[in-house]
This record gives sequence, structure tokens and C-alpha cells, in this order.
Amino acid sequence: MAASCAALMRVRALVTLRRKTLEVNKDIWSNWTSVCHYRTKVGVAHKHRRSPPETDHKGRPDLLLEFPQPKNLLFATLSRSLGLSDLSQYIQYSCTDGEVKRATVTLHWPERIETEGFGSRKVEAERHAAAAQSCKFCIVRKGRQTSVWEDEDDVAVHDRLKYLPFLKKTQKERAQGPIEEDPAVIEALSVFPKPKALLGSIIQVATSSNRVRELLQYRTTGGKVKTCELTVRWPEEMTFTADGRRRLEAESNAAALACLRFKELKLLDEQNNPLTHARYHQQEVREAGERHRRPCRIQIPTDLERRVQEYLTQYPVEAEVQKLWDEEEQRPVHDDDNDDDEDLITDAITGKRYRALCHEEAESLSDHLLSLWMRVGPGRGAELPVDSYKESVLEAVRSSQVLVIAGETGCGKTTRIPRFLLEGQVRRGEGAECNILVTQPRRISAVSVAHRVAQEMGPALRHCVGYQVRLESRPPERSGGALLFLTVGVLLRKLQSNPGLQGISHVIVDEVHERDVNTDLLLALLLSSIKNNPDLRVLLMSATGDTQRLSQYFGGCPVVHVPGFMHPVQARFLEEVLTEMGITISFPSVLRLKEEKDVAPDLDLVADVIDHIHSNREPGALLCFLPGWQDIKAVQQKLEEKAAFRSGSQLILPLHSSMAVTEQQTVFRRPPDGQRKIVLTTNIAETSVTIDDIVHVLNGPGMQKYENLCSQVSGLNTVWISQANVTQRRGRAGRCQPGHSYHLFPRKQLDRMAVFPVPEILRTPLESVIIQAKIHCPHSKAVDFLAQVLDSPDSQAVRVAVKNLMDIGVLDAAENLTPLGERVACMSCDPRLGKALVLSALFSCVLPVLSVAACLTRDPFYNSMQNRALVSKAKVALSGSSCSDHLVFSRVVQSWKELQGRESKQEFLDKYTLSGASLRFIHGLMQQFGENLCEAGLLDASAECLRLSSGLNQHSQQEQLVKAVLIAGLYPHLIQVKRGTVTKSGRFRPENLSYRTESGPVLLHRSSANRGNPDLSSRWLTFFSAVKSNGQVFIRDSSVVHPLALLLLTDCDLSERVVGDVVEVLLPGHSLIRWEFSPHVWELLWDLRTSLQAMIHRSLRRCDRRSTSGGCKDSELVALLVELLNNTDPESGSDQEEFSTENIRSDSL
Repeated sequence: MAASCAALMRVRALVTLRRKTLEVNKDIWSNWTSVCHYRTKVGVAHKHRRSPPETDHKGRPDLLLEFPQPKNLLFATLSRSLGLSDLSQYIQYSCTDGEVKRATVTLHWPERIETEGFGSRKVEAERHAAAAQSCKFCIVRKGRQTSVWEDEDDVAVHDRLKYLPFLKKTQKERAQGPIEEDPAVIEALSVFPKPKALLGSIIQVATSSNRVRELLQYRTTGGKVKTCELTVRWPEEMTFTADGRRRLEAESNAAALACLRFKELKLLDEQNNPLTHARYHQQEVREAGERHRRPCRIQIPTDLERRVQEYLTQYPVEAEVQKLWDEEEQRPVHDDDNDDDEDLITDAITGKRYRALCHEEAESLSDHLLSLWMRVGPGRGAELPVDSYKESVLEAVRSSQVLVIAGETGCGKTTRIPRFLLEGQVRRGEGAECNILVTQPRRISAVSVAHRVAQEMGPALRHCVGYQVRLESRPPERSGGALLFLTVGVLLRKLQSNPGLQGISHVIVDEVHERDVNTDLLLALLLSSIKNNPDLRVLLMSATGDTQRLSQYFGGCPVVHVPGFMHPVQARFLEEVLTEMGITISFPSVLRLKEEKDVAPDLDLVADVIDHIHSNREPGALLCFLPGWQDIKAVQQKLEEKAAFRSGSQLILPLHSSMAVTEQQTVFRRPPDGQRKIVLTTNIAETSVTIDDIVHVLNGPGMQKYENLCSQVSGLNTVWISQANVTQRRGRAGRCQPGHSYHLFPRKQLDRMAVFPVPEILRTPLESVIIQAKIHCPHSKAVDFLAQVLDSPDSQAVRVAVKNLMDIGVLDAAENLTPLGERVACMSCDPRLGKALVLSALFSCVLPVLSVAACLTRDPFYNSMQNRALVSKAKVALSGSSCSDHLVFSRVVQSWKELQGRESKQEFLDKYTLSGASLRFIHGLMQQFGENLCEAGLLDASAECLRLSSGLNQHSQQEQLVKAVLIAGLYPHLIQVKRGTVTKSGRFRPENLSYRTESGPVLLHRSSANRGNPDLSSRWLTFFSAVKSNGQVFIRDSSVVHPLALLLLTDCDLSERVVGDVVEVLLPGHSLIRWEFSPHVWELLWDLRTSLQAMIHRSLRRCDRRSTSGGCKDSELVALLVELLNNTDPESGSDQEEFSTENIRSDSL
């Protein structure tokens, strides 16, 4: 009974207290109504749990479904309940570091409550903690049943008793001033809980300046009630006013109103975050886009316009065109004429005009060779496995026109087979009829094998052996009993003037398994040659290739298998190498080498392995295979930085195909005793090259070139070599003594490698191959001819290459060589460079274009990883105002030639980071290209084109004309320059330049003199090649193009349309450039363009332009073109002003 009375009294007391706190309860219930209103406002539907959670709320994803924006919810709830906008004293967040973040949110109202949340990021952890805090608020509101007799209202009253003192204090603070809450401020704060920070961020992003305080000015006045007046000066001047009990509160309220206005102006995204800088400057971005799409407007000076009109009046274009048509109709059709062909045939051994020996001469020479051979013939030499197969090889050659020799590494086939053939013919008394061509895949192997065979032949017969490679030729003294070693490319050129290889008894194609594009083309041509020359014998020698396929390709010809000989070679793979070095397999620097897809070599590991071999293994030279030149130079530098390599006990020699022959030969010399030779090489030392002191071979991935057919972008990929390559490289260590091979890939990777490498013809541009095919088989379609090669390229690739040749005017619509194409076919370089060389002879600017073509084949700069910055500075200094990487090449070569014999030459090379060896090689290439021009009938003497004072170089100092000739050759390789770019982060940079070709965006390489150049005089550049690296396309060489040169000298069709009072001219299929002219100017330029094309066609058809009757007329036309290019602005009027950096509007207000 007493207990019941006590409980009843307690209930009554609680009821009484509940009545007294009714107003407080109304406030609290109102606050939770606001919470529900907030949830509705953010558009999230909730389904409240029926029972409260029994565990702590740490990182529960279901809470975020109920409270999707918990931090904003907490802020809005407390702000409404307390009537405050600054809640830094009541809501506090803290977070720990680590992979998993732990955030703690502490509330100091209505009591001190802490909750925790976890996440991988700080923001995620804080959201989970805030969601848990929101859930606790819900529990407080709903109450909890702790006893059967307690009802919900009593529990709610009981829970809020402790909050009364705080609420009274808060109500007291409210009563201190007559402030009334602005609904707009409350709404703004519920959406923007941190308005001042957000507002500052907007201004910072939009203006990209540190003048935020100038653009956002807070001015607060008042006593107990503060009034803040916020002035915003971006995007226009606006003022916002709000009250607060403290200064920070008033400023926050005003900032919230400003944010609300910014939201209305669409200056915030859907998540109420600042937009990107570019979106704040959409007008400027739009103007930049319109500027680069705007047609090019060119105004010709009045006096030049008058001179053009006078020239066209004196030499009417209609008469010129009619004359060309008449000449074309009278031009005889060239049928096959065997007599004429006989007169043009050259001796494939000596290069002179071919003359067959009469019977008496042949008999006398054969007797002389036999006598020499019997008296002082070659010594026996070291016994090699192929020696025991001599008679079987000679018998197979006599009985079959084609023979495949499958000779394993070390069998001696490269040096002995040619000797066997020559000896067999000489001993039969037919030495005069024996002339043997032996092809090698590389210059170094052709030269080194020729030296080796000449040495074995002895002093008396050494004169019978010679070699011919690019830029260097030492042929035998005469035909008859001759052995000539040459590269495949040289033999292809010989086939142009001697298709049936008359006077040649044997052709040996060595290392046919390498399957480079020239070898595949040669095999197809040899198929035709053996049909036209029944006396010709062809031997195909391979170490590791698919010899049965070769046999089937030549009609099932016999195959002779010759076993090889190698000293024992101990092979170590990555696992054994690392164990031997004391490195565990998990060593970070080699982990990526284990991955099948990550092929790039670890150059630090390569250097460490070489150091280990040098310090711990037996003496002997070391041969290290690397993918490319940059890798060679990088490893060389890493080795030279090691302490063990500073004693001088090592000789480090790079070996690369771009080196001169004399430089390459140094790798064959033995070093002094006590010094180890270390050769860093690419795959050029893989076959046919025997460095007889090699004991250790270090092996890794290789480099392959590929071409994107659509974008014509080439690239060099580091790829896994094939199993055949591994066998060849390992064999370099066991040729003359036992050795060791170190393979820097896991043993299991060997099984994954392809058996043979991918033929080059399947991954390389086909333009040069098609031109070669047209020379030898002019009546065959390119697709049909290339379908006959051993591995036919994709027909689509062939069609793309044919279209490219048509675009540059080398082929006509019927796939026949045009007069231009016949001249380009004589050039031993890329067809586009060949076209530029041909045109340079017509426009009397040969020397600079020769320099450009040679330097694009061989870089004159020491362009290594370490001195890229020096090379870039040197190019910028040499470029000057020309805005041309190509003219840099011309200036380098000309300056180097002028300094020959002077002491300042080396100073010049050092100042501009130039390679003397490369420049000597380039000079040799220029001589070769000059000889090509002579072969094409464009010059009388090749030496003339190398003299600046020659008439062939009358306009070589006219840089605009030189660049015009380059664009005529390199078109359609065109780049459009756009000023004003949007970065990946969304920032608009009006001063930045971007570059685009018809295939898409590109970047200028850091070594280009035009990279980042703000003073380009035109919006267009031309270039030779584009290379893809790391997913981006880079342009290494470029020159600014005068748009008038692009209009006048490109021989593509143009389309025109009248737009109002102007004529708009376009390049079909090209969106990068348009012109606008007045009708009168366009008529003049059209006739001038036609006159220039007529001059080019007339000169090419007559071969020797100086003998034409139009020589004076043509000289006047070229001089007029020079005046136009030099005295006409690339873009006149406002276009050029807008493209200048001085007129770019800055971001400041």
C-alpha cells in the first residue's frame, strides 16, 4: 500500500512538472518537426525503424540510407533549436589517421553526447558518425520503455529535466535583443551550413586570384545585435544584409544569403559545390572556340596584287594549261622495250653499266682465277660444321634454282657458303661467270662479315670480296669471281636498274628468319627474277626460322639442314640471377619484371647485374641487349656512377644502328689485359655478328615499331622477344668459348613467348613498299602484289597506304606512278621527304631541304634522358624567330660546315649539344640524297646542290619559301593551334596553347622549339612524324606554316562557296583550315596556284627544268611567290591581333 502511494505521488509530481515544461516541450517537438521538414526538403523518403538499435552505430550503411545528409541535418536541427548560426561550440568533429579513419562527433547540447564512425576517408567517417548522432536524437524523441508502468510522455519529461537549465539560458540569450529570425537566413543556413567558406571558394575558383578579400567585403556594425553588410563584387556588385548576436554569426548569415543568390544564378552545381573555372568563364571559352574556327582572312598588299595581275596578264593561265594538255596528248606511250632496258642495266657488282664478257674475256678471267686459287688459295681455316656439308650444298645448288639452308647458330654458314660457291665455280673453270650477292639485315653485319671472308680468302684473293652499305661502298675490283656483301635495301635499289639480275650467278639471303619488310619484299621480287633469269641461283639461309614455309613459298625447293656448334652456355633466368646476387624474389625493384604485361626493363637491375658479373664472374667481354638507344645511354650512365666502375678496368661501348660504321667496328677490338669490355647494344648484334671475346650475355625485352593505320601515328613498343630471339642471343656467348647467359625474365615467361617474331610487314607503314612494288611491277595493283609476299599485310592497310600516296601526288587514280612519283621513287627516304626534295630542286632551295631530310633520318643532337633540357634550350636559341624545328636542322648543318677546320668547331658542338659523328653521318646522307636527285634527272651534278652559292640554292636563304616547300611535301600533316585551353581540372587558361591534327589532339614534344612558344605567327604547323607514347601522341618536329603557302603549293583539290560578299575556300576532308577572300583576290590566287602547278608538272615531265623554254617565266613566278610569302601577313586584321598574346584578356576584373 505504501509502495503504491509512493508511486502515485511520483506520477503526480511528474505530471505537474510536465505541465510546467510544456512550452519547452513544444520547442523540442517543433525542432523535430523541422527535422522532418528538412528531410522532405532534400527529397529523401524515410522509413523509420520501429524499434531502436541495441548496439552502437559505428559505420552502419543503413543509417546513411535514413540520414543521407547527416552533417547538414545536425547543423540545421541545432541551429533551429538554439537560434544560432555559429555552432562551433556545440558540434565538434575529430578524426584519426590510418588506413581506416575513425571520426568522433561530440555534441554539447542537449547534453554531451559522443558517437563514432569509420570509413576509408575522413569525410566518409564523419558522415557515419553524424548519422549515428542523428539516430540517437530520434531515440531521445521517441523515448524508451524501461518499465511497464512508465508511459512515453513521462519518459520524455524525465529525459528533458536535465536540459531545462540550458534551455532557460538559451531563452535568456534570445530575450537580450529584439532580434527576429529571418526565414530566408534559416532556409539558407539549412542548405549551406558553412557559407563563408563556400563563398570564398566560389570566388577563388571563379577568379583564379588571391584577391578574395577585395571581392568579398564584410562590414559589421551594432551593439548586442550585430548587423553585417556583405558586398560581393563578382560576377557583379551585390549587397547582402543579415543580423546576428555575434559578428561571426551575422557574417555567416549574410554569406548564406549570398550563397542562396549564387544558387539562383546557377553558379553552384547540384550538390551546392562551386563550378569549374571554365564554367564560370563560358563566354571566354566560347570566344576562344569561335576564334580558332574562324576562317583565315588574308589581304595581299596592293603593289603585290598589281604584280600578280601583271604576271597573269603576260602569261595567261588558260594558255599554260592548254599547252600542258597538248604535251600530254603528244606524250608517247612507253611500252616495254628490251633494247632500251639493256642500255639502262647496271652491273650489280660494280654499279657501272652492265656489259657481258665475250667468250675470250670470260675464258681468260676464269683461267686467271683458277691459277690464283690453285697457287695461293684460301687456307683451310678452323673446322666448322658446315664444312662437311660442302658437297651436298653444291650439288643441291646445281640441281635446284632455289635452296633453303637451315643452319643452326655457329655452323659457319654465313662465312663458308659464299666461299664454297665461288670455289666450286672457279675449280670448274667458270669463275668469270660467278658473281655472288650476299645480303645481311644490317650494315654492321655486312661490313664485318665482308672483312672476315676477305681475311680468310688471303691476300691474293682479297680483292674479290667487297661490301656496299648505305653511305659506304667498297665493291670488288671487277665483276667475275666476285663476292659482294650488302644490305637488303641496297639490293632492292640494284633491282631497279637490273630487274633480272643479269650477270649475277647467286643471291644469298642470310638471316631470312628476321623477316624485316625489305627481306619479305626481296623474296617476292626474287620469285620473279628466277623466272626471267634461269641461270640465277637463290640460297635462303636461316638459323631459327620456319624453313618449311620458305621451301613451300618457293615451290617446294630442297632444304639442307646443317647442325651448329656452340661451346657450352650456362643459362640463368631471373630467379637464379637474383638468388646468386642474394636478392629475394620479393625485392621491389624486380617485382614488376615478373608480370607478363609489364615488359619495360628495370634499368637499375640491369646495371646491378652487370656490376655483379664484373665483380664475381670470370673474365671475358659482356654483351647486354637493351630495347633502344635511350636505354643504352641510361645504363651506361648508371654504370659510370658506380664506384667499381671508376677504376678504369672496364670499357663500356654502345652499339646502335644509327652509329657510323667506323664507330660500330670498335666493338670487335679486344681490350687490353685486365680490362673487361662491356657492349650495350640493341638487336643489331643478335645475328651475323661475332664478337669473339664475348663470354657473358645479358638478355631482356626488345623494341618493335608499329603504325596506327587510321591516324598514321607510329610508335616504338617494348615487347617480349620471341623464343627464336632468345636462342640467337644466348648463342652470342658460346661462339668461341664457353659462356653464360643471364635472362632477366622468369623461366616460365620463356614458354609464353611467341616462337618467332611478328613479321615487320604486318606492323609498319607500307608506302615505301608500294613504291618499290610499282617500280618493279608497275602494272600490278598494290593489293595484288603484296598478296604474293610470305605474310600478306591486311588489305585495309594496303588501301590506306595507297590513298596516302595518292594524296601526296605520287600515285594517280589508276595506281600508276605520276611524273612526281617517278622522281620520288629515286629517293632513298620516306616518300613525303622525297617529294619535298624533288620540289626543292624546282624552287631552287635544295640545300636546306637536304639538311632537313637528313636530320629527320638521324638526329644531330645528343638527345639523351640527361640533357633534354639543354637540347631544348639549344633548339630555341637556334630557331630564333623562324618558329621551325626544321630550319634549326638547316642552320646546324650549315654552321657546322662553315666551321670545318676551325678550332671553334668543337666549341660550337658543345654549346648546342651536337654530335660530330651524327653530323658527319648526316653529311653523307645529304650527299646520297643529292645523288638521288641526279638519278631523278633533276640535277646535273650532286656536288652542286651542296654549295650555297650554286644556282640550285638561289632561294635557300628564303625561310618562308623553304617552309612552303616542306608543307608541300609533308601535307596533309597539318596541326591547328588553338589559344585558350580547359585543363583536366576544369580551369580555363586563355594564354595556353593546344594542338590538334585531323586525327585528334596532339602534344608538341619537349624537345621542339615551338613547344609553348607564345609568338607563333600563324595558327597552323606542319610536321613529319607523330609518335605515340604512354597513351599520348607527340610531335617531335614542326614548323609554322604560312596559310598562303598551304593554299598555293598543296596539289589537293579545293572547294569554294560564296558566302555573302566573300568566297569561302576549304580543303576537302580537312576541318582545320578555311580561307575567306574577296572574289577578286580569290580569282588572282586561283590563277596563281594553277600557274605554280603547271610549272611543277612541266618541269617534272621534262626532267631538266633548266632546259625548258619557260625557265625565265618560271624564275619570275618563283620570285613572285617569295615576295608574297615574305610580305603578306599570315592573318590580317583582327584575326592576327586576337591570336597575339599581347591581346589575350586576363582573368583579373
